[in-house]
Amino acid sequence: MKDTQDKIIILGTDTQIGLSLIREFGRRNCHVVAIGRSKGSIGLRSRYVQEGFLWPRGTEAEQIEFLNRIARITGARFLLCVSETDILFLNRCRDRLDGLTPLIPSKDTIARVLDKQGTACVAAEAGILSPESHTIKDLTELPTLARSLIYPVILKWSNPHEVMQDSQRLGLAIEKIIYCHNAEELAKQLRRYVPLGQFPMIQAYCPGYGLGQFFFMHRGKALLRFQHRRIHEWPPEGGFSSLCAGVPLEQHRALQDKSIALLQKLDWEGPAMVEYRYDEHNDRAVLMEINGRFWGSLPLAYHSNAPFGWYSYQVLGLGKVPSTLEPMRDDIQCRNTLIELKRLLRILFQPHKIRDKSLRFSPFKEVVGFIGGYFNPKMRYYIFSLSDPKPLLADWAAIARKLMRR
Repeated sequence: MKDTQDKIIILGTDTQIGLSLIREFGRRNCHVVAIGRSKGSIGLRSRYVQEGFLWPRGTEAEQIEFLNRIARITGARFLLCVSETDILFLNRCRDRLDGLTPLIPSKDTIARVLDKQGTACVAAEAGILSPESHTIKDLTELPTLARSLIYPVILKWSNPHEVMQDSQRLGLAIEKIIYCHNAEELAKQLRRYVPLGQFPMIQAYCPGYGLGQFFFMHRGKALLRFQHRRIHEWPPEGGFSSLCAGVPLEQHRALQDKSIALLQKLDWEGPAMVEYRYDEHNDRAVLMEINGRFWGSLPLAYHSNAPFGWYSYQVLGLGKVPSTLEPMRDDIQCRNTLIELKRLLRILFQPHKIRDKSLRFSPFKEVVGFIGGYFNPKMRYYIFSLSDPKPLLADWAAIARKLMRR
């Protein structure tokens, strides 16, 4: 039996994020306790999982008791989680956890990061640009504002968690980004939220590609850093990365310093992603948001030997900084094959659905790039791994079940 200090509970193993954490700890011979939300959870199929459990659908009190029981059964003292929803839940019940410590940001710290408008104000103090943003309280304010805007504009919620419960009750979808190309589209989209009584922010469109800078902060210092660029996104006009690549740390040094200054001002502890839209033609970076959690492209960091999960456990849990690590790589690409295929099909057969009309794609180059990726020796994958193949089979099985239900 391994020492209890080698044990870690990972909550949220249904995505590539949780799977990457499992593999990161498994490669270090840790005793991984995985908690998934469905029987088809890809993380629960990993060879690195010693003990796996399903998250109960009961009350919050029952879920807390479930975590306490898992801690007693396994002897694990520390827990990592993936989603902001779980971070908020664990902060609500910290004092009811028995001998189990969640390695997550505090309630006040995560609240500051989730507030995009507040983050933009702090970013300005650090010399970081943010998109021009407007808010309205009533649709009667829109006609005057709409005439002054430069289109397209983006609709984005300042803190989607604040409106999630009411929006679900009303059957309203809370989308991450909505593109509006003229005043009529803007009014049409905003009218959807009249029953909610709240409206998303109206932001200026920022050209360029996604640039993510990742840091592990501890007591005001960046103990670990990594950065990448989004080569492809889903949807194609912008969202989350379907193909990303490491960027050498020698690049964007001044921007890294500003990102660290921003996290320092927010008193941030632990891993965080500072996300920008970077226009290389004008060398202009505009802040999109801070992800105060493990991010969707964590598989790239894992494959590049940037161990953010391990740092969380060692520094926040055991109180020590890792001394020996594998050399970090900045030449790796990583892709989500099924999302890449979905993106390719959108470009080839549904280009009218791409909301950003300024984007231009070469179908021939896109097909060649998709096929050529399989022959790239530096290509890695979000889920597929020869040494750990079962998560991919579980992913395929889940997709097959969805198609059959349709």
